[in-house]
Amino acid sequence: MHTGIRRMGQRNCIYSALRQELMDTMFQDKVGSYDSSRYEVDLNKQYFAMVSDTGKVTAKAHLLASIAVEPPTLMWGYADDLAQFGKAVELAHKVREYGLEHKENDLVSPEVEYTFPSDIDQQLVIASVAHDIGFAAITIFGTDYYYYSSPIRGGRRVVLLLENISEPVPPITLDYFYSRLPRYLQQVDDIAWSLEGFVELMPGWSIEMNDDDNGVHHARVTDDTGTSIRVSYQFDEYERLKRLEFNHD
Repeated sequence: MHTGIRRMGQRNCIYSALRQELMDTMFQDKVGSYDSSRYEVDLNKQYFAMVSDTGKVTAKAHLLASIAVEPPTLMWGYADDLAQFGKAVELAHKVREYGLEHKENDLVSPEVEYTFPSDIDQQLVIASVAHDIGFAAITIFGTDYYYYSSPIRGGRRVVLLLENISEPVPPITLDYFYSRLPRYLQQVDDIAWSLEGFVELMPGWSIEMNDDDNGVHHARVTDDTGTSIRVSYQFDEYERLKRLEFNHD
């Protein structure tokens, strides 16, 4: 399913996932845990809010995509069926424009089928599709937007782009990146692709990559202060990750 979207998203997945974690932390600091808060959306007013008895965080909302269970399809916000949401779907037309320019067929078709493996929980599949879309959005729209994915009636999900969030989201730091990297590198499709994509989105950061004679891949990531971390990883003959090591300078 949508290999182009997946590949595009994997380029940004570490960066985007870290930002989502930081946004979630900010939400919890301002309005409390998800158990004690709720989200409110009015697409006709492009209004999004996380609300609780202790606070509120608001943002301008754009409808990027809707994901259905039956049939298993994702519908881009620019589709005629979603035109009723007016200004909330105007931004989504950039998806089609990008697809036409870069020959990405899954971005040009208003409705795209996705694979629904029988041995995997359908809600996990839908959530994964939503994250792929949210990660890929950075390539199309840039880093001014965050994404928010939520289940709605009938097991469906929507993917929103958020801008002008009323509270600041903390920046990604090297220490924050380092502490979460072991988890993310075991989940990505292509470690080098995702690491390079992360650094591309971090102004002033750099990456050096090389392989040794034993088939071990090495990456050195340096932040805008000159501080570095090193990652070493190796695959077995079946391309399974068998070694993953980290060092902080």
